[in-house]
Amino acid sequence: MAQVQGTGVRDRGAVVAELRSRIATIGDGRVPATGGRVEGGAPRGGSAPGGDGRDRTDGVVPVPGWLSGSLVTGGLPRGAVTAADDCPAALVDLLATLTAGGGCAAVVGYPRLALAAVAAGGGELERLVLVPDPMPHAAAVVGTLAEGLDMVLYAPPAAVAPSSARPVEARLRRGRCALLVCSGVRSWPGARLHLSWRTAGVTGLGVGSGRVRGVSVVGQAWGQGQPPQTFRGTVGAGDCTGAASTAGTARAVQETAL
Repeated sequence: MAQVQGTGVRDRGAVVAELRSRIATIGDGRVPATGGRVEGGAPRGGSAPGGDGRDRTDGVVPVPGWLSGSLVTGGLPRGAVTAADDCPAALVDLLATLTAGGGCAAVVGYPRLALAAVAAGGGELERLVLVPDPMPHAAAVVGTLAEGLDMVLYAPPAAVAPSSARPVEARLRRGRCALLVCSGVRSWPGARLHLSWRTAGVTGLGVGSGRVRGVSVVGQAWGQGQPPQTFRGTVGAGDCTGAASTAGTARAVQETAL
């Protein structure tokens, strides 16, 4: 796990140079051409290749099974933006699934995300680049990371203006990165995919006893080429449709409650 310190006291060129250095060092400096596919099998939590010989994750970043079945493409579109509500349990599971399958990602502007839960869910933290505070160079930071990673998870403090979005999208289209903006479904103008999701409860707790063993996530997906589709899944609880372990789920629940 590589952490880039706050960018406010440095010029843009220094920030970009450091980010490119971090990208070159994580995951042995290689971004899997398979989009996080585990050698010899289907992506973790995703679907197996289709009968036409094409992997369903071609052109997309793989996602947990509880979500992939509700997406027409089976994952988050590469070279495009997905706008989502802030749902820590779901975001933790996305990062765990991607990095466990060999993919590399960045978490930008979200210092409170439960990274310990990513590790507990089987993710590999050494495949993450962390930028807790990208200001005032947020667009340059996100655009640079998009050049060499599978996914950038970005939590802007407010909805992104079209003038700031356009240069980032231009760089996205030239690469294979999926940008996930997690500050609401309207946080990015012209996003290709929208995910409105929330936690709906926990499993494993009794009356005054027990421990959290899973988190229920419910929501709806819609966008370009994606008809509105509702979904429900469980993160954790030893459920084959979720990536996080019991401990990871519990931590994600704590983050959600803050």
